[in-house]
Amino acid sequence: MNDPNGLVYFDGEYHLFYQYYPHGLEWGPMHWGHAVSTDLLHWQHLDTALFPDEGGMCFSGSAIVDHNDTSGLFDGKPGLLAFYTAHRVTGDGPEDYEQEQCIAYSRDRGRSWSKYAGNPIIAPPGFRDFRDPKVIWHADSNAWIMALACGQSIRFYRSANLLDWTLASEFGEGQGRHTPGPWECPDLFELPVIGGEGSRWVLVVGVGAGDDSWGSFTQYFVGYFDGERFHNDNAPEQVLLMDESRDFYAIQSWSDAPDGRRIAIAWLNNWLYANQIPENGWRGAMSLPRELRLVANEQGVRLAQRFAAELNSVLDPAPQSAEPTPLSRGEQLQLTAQSGPTRGRLNLRLAPESQVELSLLPSNLPELTLQRNDQGLRLRHQRQGENGNVRFDRYYPHDFTLALGEGDAIQLEWFIEHGSLELLVNDGLYSLTSIQFDTLLNSAGHCTTLVVTAGEVLVDRLEIQSLKA
Repeated sequence: MNDPNGLVYFDGEYHLFYQYYPHGLEWGPMHWGHAVSTDLLHWQHLDTALFPDEGGMCFSGSAIVDHNDTSGLFDGKPGLLAFYTAHRVTGDGPEDYEQEQCIAYSRDRGRSWSKYAGNPIIAPPGFRDFRDPKVIWHADSNAWIMALACGQSIRFYRSANLLDWTLASEFGEGQGRHTPGPWECPDLFELPVIGGEGSRWVLVVGVGAGDDSWGSFTQYFVGYFDGERFHNDNAPEQVLLMDESRDFYAIQSWSDAPDGRRIAIAWLNNWLYANQIPENGWRGAMSLPRELRLVANEQGVRLAQRFAAELNSVLDPAPQSAEPTPLSRGEQLQLTAQSGPTRGRLNLRLAPESQVELSLLPSNLPELTLQRNDQGLRLRHQRQGENGNVRFDRYYPHDFTLALGEGDAIQLEWFIEHGSLELLVNDGLYSLTSIQFDTLLNSAGHCTTLVVTAGEVLVDRLEIQSLKA
């Protein structure tokens, strides 16, 4: 499986659809898989929702609740509408295809789906990459809005009835980062600004992988959407990343989430090696659900993330913890956790010219190095691994450093699961998500180890929580 699709909350359930190929362990003709949850953590698999047909494969998209039967498809009652891209192969070459936008609808809480007889709702435009519709309601202009990935830009369409759509504007030329790969999987939402005034709109854009590149990644823009155009608050060349590591892609947020929360989830992978990662009868996984918020700081208005609060319900309420401790070069702290998934938290302060190595996975090799020098705070992330596949062995290992600004304090929160490491830095202002394959995670226990390799540090907090028995 790959991209999350059609995230919508309806009648007490979170719906998660996803790009799915049920007949193999590598990418194939795309279906929409389907699961539902009442708490974002325990999921029930349902029957496959959408299947390829003569119109093409069912590529990524979104879903909404048609509360007032605006589409006329629900006999005056609320229903679910899914917007997807039909991808149709037109020849034998890799560039021989066309894409169009379609609708499917459900009158029974998402348990069965019918494709709209009037598809496509937006016909092929004459260029190839035209996909991934994200549909929202824009109250200020009293219209439905569709954000659509179109090559190296995002187009915005408007509709009054969810069936007939008119092009309003295009955003992207000269904005943010571009690669040889297309822009993909847009999302669009408004959030209040914590520590600032009013609200801002966020436009999320996936950027496709190119060979000899970082691979697929996700950028975002902060600004104002007036119902027709997106206005970027930042300089066009400013690049804002939702995740600084390798494996947090195709991010989508839930429509109609309760209490006004903006909850998002991502596919944990990278297209440079997605078809080559180790498998165990399946390939592909989602991140933990995360709650998004906008915060104002000295850099401007930035997107921040937190693991969804529901995670606390499945963790042991009594974490293993270490007392606040000053440490000097050569000294270390170590906590032993039970086997299996864990959440960890670390707050520390580094004296000038200090360095700490942190091992989170059972192999006890340091994945993270925290450093303070005359350039400020730095976080280095290393990943090793090979499986004999030339492409995997080339692209999977990495070693990069992230600048965290000035000051002396670093706050980390992470979740280690079977095959992934999700790391949030400084209350989620930075996110680093990577798939990890460690066969020792299911052993009798493993250690989180902190070693001071230069200078002095003060560990204010170090704790590990395992899942409840």
